[in-house]
Amino acid sequence: MRTMSLYCNSVLVLAVILFVLTPSRASTQEVGLVAPDAKEVAKGYRASALELRSVVNDKGEIIGQIDDFIFGRDNGPVFAVLAFGDFVGLNGELVAVPFRSLKLDDPSGKIVLPGASRAALQKLPVFLYNR
Repeated sequence: MRTMSLYCNSVLVLAVILFVLTPSRASTQEVGLVAPDAKEVAKGYRASALELRSVVNDKGEIIGQIDDFIFGRDNGPVFAVLAFGDFVGLNGELVAVPFRSLKLDDPSGKIVLPGASRAALQKLPVFLYNR
């Protein structure tokens, strides 16, 4: 009986030692960081520099302004949320358009949404933020 108790205690101590010394999976996984080329990153656009900028169509008419950006999950698409209407920011409506549809390098220096108009934006579904 005493031998059995000593054996159980030894097994228990060994199990605790192995548990403590065995690294957990969470602590052994490394994050796969990739060092981007800083010069290439610097060629990009800061979201804060684009927010609240006016968006024009290819006729040069102001059709709205950038309100926000939505980044899709799991490397999904990026959307620009545009505010438009009579009182942008107060009673203006919001719509989401694919970010890639915006022309940021227009020679005029403006952000262009080709083929767009206020009437076309009004036909898009209204965007509502998840609360």
